[in-house]
Amino acid sequence: MGCLLLISIMPKAQTISQEQSVSLIINDIYESLLENDIAVDFESLEADLLSLTDYPINLNSATAADLQRLYFLSDEQIDHILQYVYLHPMHSIYELRLIPGLKPYELRNLLPFVVVQPVKQQTPFYWKEMWHYAKHEVNLRTDTRNIEGYTGDPFYGSIKYKFNYDNKIQFGLTMERDPAEPWWGRKTYGFDFYSGYLQLNNIGHFSTIVAGDYRVRFGMGLVVNTSSFINSKVSYLNIGNRPEGLAKYSSTNEADFMRGIGATLRAGIVDLTAFYSAKKVDGKVENGAFPAIIRTGLHRTGYEQTCKRAVWQQVIGLNATVRYKQLQIGITATENLLGDTLRPIPNYYNTNYLQGTRQFSAGLNYQWAFWRFRLFGEAALSQNTRWGFANLIGLQFTPIDDIGLVLLHRYYSPYFDNLLAHAFGETSRNNDENGIYLGTEIKCLHNWRFACYADAFSFRFPKYNIPMPSVGYDILMQAEYYPTDPVSMQWKLRFKQKAGTDKYSLRYQLFYTAGNWNFRTLLEGNIAQATNQKPTFGCILAQDVSYRFHSVPATLQARLQAFHIAHYNNRIYAYENDVLYAFNIPMVYGIGCRYYLNFRYQVAKSLTVYLKAAQTVYAGDWAHGQGLAHNRKTDIHLLLRFRF
Repeated sequence: MGCLLLISIMPKAQTISQEQSVSLIINDIYESLLENDIAVDFESLEADLLSLTDYPINLNSATAADLQRLYFLSDEQIDHILQYVYLHPMHSIYELRLIPGLKPYELRNLLPFVVVQPVKQQTPFYWKEMWHYAKHEVNLRTDTRNIEGYTGDPFYGSIKYKFNYDNKIQFGLTMERDPAEPWWGRKTYGFDFYSGYLQLNNIGHFSTIVAGDYRVRFGMGLVVNTSSFINSKVSYLNIGNRPEGLAKYSSTNEADFMRGIGATLRAGIVDLTAFYSAKKVDGKVENGAFPAIIRTGLHRTGYEQTCKRAVWQQVIGLNATVRYKQLQIGITATENLLGDTLRPIPNYYNTNYLQGTRQFSAGLNYQWAFWRFRLFGEAALSQNTRWGFANLIGLQFTPIDDIGLVLLHRYYSPYFDNLLAHAFGETSRNNDENGIYLGTEIKCLHNWRFACYADAFSFRFPKYNIPMPSVGYDILMQAEYYPTDPVSMQWKLRFKQKAGTDKYSLRYQLFYTAGNWNFRTLLEGNIAQATNQKPTFGCILAQDVSYRFHSVPATLQARLQAFHIAHYNNRIYAYENDVLYAFNIPMVYGIGCRYYLNFRYQVAKSLTVYLKAAQTVYAGDWAHGQGLAHNRKTDIHLLLRFRF
């Protein structure tokens, strides 16, 4: 019976392209992260997932680290998959339905990224075979965007090349230029941003070797973490459950990456990692000092060009991780060296921010699984005007396969201000925060999934836009219903109190598939009330329609969206489909409507064309009140993807 159910799912799953499957998964993550104003590198997330569609995980040889690359799987689901394969190797993908803890809607997410094949014996490596069997990808992208207020042309351009041989050898180059940036001038030579990487996996005793631009993360991210998309509050049972170590960096985001070399040596149950990075970051240097590292990556004006790559930053890091059965312990240390003195401009919120030219940080992280419990956390120290301490500890409990609970406490000292940290928290800067989080997920009712969390946090000192010590609360309840295979619905109710503002929001989404047609309806409204002010209201209604043609390899997507959000406190984030690797989507704010058309056409086996045309039309009175010269903003995105 279970196999028959999976068979009924498979044909419908195959009518959705791999890129669409990745897009749907990212849609689930996207809006929840942005609701917390967290900067997210979704370009890297999409690249990671799409690479798994090229080289799917063989379930018969998969390890826990392999399955953790699938961000939507929980620890319990990973354990069930590994246990099932250990007891009886899989012969068919249809056996997935027999594994406890995997619901039909979760199988649809899983299918594009896994295969069932006999375990292959390792064969000798030949350079000639590498070039013949490798996969090459070239992406040429150009956009035209509204850049009101800036001189210069409105064109964006980027070129990407990727080489991948069986995930064993990966190489890539990236070149990018933003609108209004000069092609030639001060520290600019053609494109504004150049990036490249080389990654080798499982070469001799080395599990990973990276050179060029790369990402790094260990533990919970209190010492070093440049993978920002893993710390969402909505990741109820997957907090901290992400691949650790070194990984290539292929994004056009010009901040939050390392540039240098790193390697991980595997010696039995111990992994030893060393990495070094040296690059120039943006900052306004005067008399040997600068107030802050600028992370926008934009160099349009004379001031921005003066700040461009003005400060040397070097990072030296070491990590030792021991894995023994259900226990994992890691020690990480970094030394962050700046070429000029970091001296923030004194303000009410930055009294305890890092100052100086160097910072040493170290931490101990751990995970221990026993029965249906998982204990995890990290404790760290960082050097500042005085030593700062941070501690993050969590306990996950799964009494039965369909119910999960997670309890997480975080304490970040006011003097803890590590420039390389990016851990779970209310703000993107892990500094002066004390909070407790409780989340749960329930899937025991047929075709229903319930999830909720409650998070309480406090700040001892003023924060940006919060001129006094404060406390806050964040509560979310979410229900998902899958009555039939082509239909799903989602309700989300949220209350948040922060900086003297109460905000209530309610969102409803409907997904429906009929043959080659896909529909998505989004309705969301919220009420925000600041202290001693009248409540304000905002709402958005969006309808998406997608059609996949029978006779030609093409897909057409369209959206019509109306919004009435007159106050900034009522801003709403709504995910949009775009061309491949594009996630430059602003928040919805104002009064008006937005519509776009997305077209994907596979011209030949090796060439795919992506085109998006979008326009936002603001109400004339509102646009005039905001000082906008025009009430229309038009964006056109074009991407050519060559694969051979």
